[in-house]
Amino acid sequence: MKMQTLWFIRRGEKISGPFPAKLISHDWMLGRFLATDEASSDQVFWAPLDAIPEFRPQIGVIKYRIVGTADAPLDWVHERRAAALRWFDERHQRDRRDPNETSLSDRNRRTPERRVHPENPEWSELRLHHADLEAERMRRRDHFIGIGLVLLALLGLVLYAVFNLSPVNPIKVDFRGPNAACSQPAAAQIDWTHCDKSGSWLKAADLSSAMLKSARFNAANLSQSNLSYAILAGSDLSFANLAQAKLIGANLTSTNLQNADLSNADLRYADLRNAQLSGATFLGARLDEATWVDGRKCASISVGECQ
Repeated sequence: MKMQTLWFIRRGEKISGPFPAKLISHDWMLGRFLATDEASSDQVFWAPLDAIPEFRPQIGVIKYRIVGTADAPLDWVHERRAAALRWFDERHQRDRRDPNETSLSDRNRRTPERRVHPENPEWSELRLHHADLEAERMRRRDHFIGIGLVLLALLGLVLYAVFNLSPVNPIKVDFRGPNAACSQPAAAQIDWTHCDKSGSWLKAADLSSAMLKSARFNAANLSQSNLSYAILAGSDLSFANLAQAKLIGANLTSTNLQNADLSNADLRYADLRNAQLSGATFLGARLDEATWVDGRKCASISVGECQ
């Protein structure tokens, strides 16, 4: 492979390059280099441009072209030479990127419509197919998102209904429900906590010292029953029959005794703080040393009412 020789150009003290011989001939022809400029391939030995044969062929052609003849006057030849040099010099070509240097026809050819190439039918079909697939994917995504939102909404409604709209069971609201002893018969010290004994027949039953907290005895018959020292706090004894019942030292705090019959009952030392007594009957009931609803201690001679 033949190696191309590169040349340095020296004008006075200024050295430029290296350049190939063809480029030096081109620029010499255009007047960018002078015949007195010196050239060297090694920057050791220098020689004028017109003394180096490699730079002369193109110069000779240009010189031959500018010689006038009878058929081609010298002025015409000069004009042609100038035109040829302008064409030959790429630095003097019109910049078609500059609208000020572009002809009207060039600007018309630069319209966006002229730059858009016609689309291949196969590519057009493929692009449309891809667009359809993308649209279908977006529709499916939106569909699944909608289903997810509906399911979340339904779950929220179910949870709200479970915790806020469940049917009200009066037993479950006010009481924890029956324990294992609720089905056992009445006995002293029995644990009937939260048991439902509404309407039960418990006449003359022995429930002394029984745990009857928060139990339901509404409308039950407890007449002549022994409830001494029983814990009835928070129980429901509304409309219960407690006539002649023994309630000595019984804990009746916050008990519902509305419309209960406590005639001739023995309530000595009983605790009735915060009990509900509206409509209750205490005819002949003994209330010696009992603690009344408002917290005051009844006198030792209190019968039928707290004195």
